[in-house]
Amino acid sequence: MRYQLLEWDSDFFGIGVARIIPARLSREELTETLTQLQQQRVTLAYWFADQEFDHDVITSLGGVFVDRKTTFVVDLRTLHFDRIPLADRVEPFGDPMPVADLESLAVQSGEFSRFAVDPNLPKDKFVALYKVWIDRSIRKDLASEVLVIRDRDTIAGMVTLGEKNARGAIGLIAVDSRYRGRKYGEALVRAAQRWFATHGYEYGQVVTQGQNVAACYLYEKCGYSVERVECVYHFWIP
Repeated sequence: MRYQLLEWDSDFFGIGVARIIPARLSREELTETLTQLQQQRVTLAYWFADQEFDHDVITSLGGVFVDRKTTFVVDLRTLHFDRIPLADRVEPFGDPMPVADLESLAVQSGEFSRFAVDPNLPKDKFVALYKVWIDRSIRKDLASEVLVIRDRDTIAGMVTLGEKNARGAIGLIAVDSRYRGRKYGEALVRAAQRWFATHGYEYGQVVTQGQNVAACYLYEKCGYSVERVECVYHFWIP
């Protein structure tokens, strides 16, 4: 079988959602898979391809290019933490910090995400998705820790920390638009790297959108390098 039905996504979006599994398919195989998904009453299918597919073919099949998913990796053992200033303003999230600030930051973190750029997805669903993500991160369902930078009673930036592929993984990261240009993003990434190193991880990773040039530059500045790039398509099946 070339696809996987996604129960959580289907429940959240209120439509049948699936993921096409192979990273490389011929036009005939892709067409056949979409036909099978149509028979399964799937409306939306994600495809993470290992190379860019012909644009006209994608469009003819109801597809939309939504992301150039870029995975960055860093060997934490090569970082010289003694030369990196401690970010003394970074601290763990905790009561009574304002959850609404975190939810706003979570939505800002997804401004280049495939759920934001797909014109067929309602904006309110994108917003709700990222609020669920941060709320579950606070509860430690989707994250091991949430670090923040505060400006008095306001949370100016945040990063969620977890594990992926036995690596310390950054999940969500954002600096509020009012506080950008103050190197808060770098402070959060460096704090995340320290946290991963002290918790025994040898490698760190973070996934971002290729279109998010500022984020890609930040990760490279902090020692990450590109491990993998995937072209992500959303297929809307009538």
